Amino acid sequence: MRTDRWLIAALLFLVGGLWLTFEWGHGNAGLNVVFPAEGTKLAINVTTTGWPVITGVPLVIVGVLLMAAALVTAVIAQFHRPDEAEPDSVTRLRIPME
Repeated sequence: MRTDRWLIAALLFLVGGLWLTFEWGHGNAGLNVVFPAEGTKLAINVTTTGWPVITGVPLVIVGVLLMAAALVTAVIAQFHRPDEAEPDSVTRLRIPME
């Protein structure tokens, strides 16, 4: 199994969806760091309207699903024995000489 292809596809979908969401979004972000740490606060407010939402949200969902599939295939690949290699697509045919 080639988990790297699943991971690359997941990354492309996630980056595309998040880029659409944040590029055409309006909002602000704030970080307040205080001592003690219980008072530290992170606030992100994003409002995106129109076609970026219609295309961005499904791209993020597909990217998350592909990331989950990449995780599952990577775990399965860890338990796959190397001696159980899949046969090559090119098979050699031995013809006995008489």
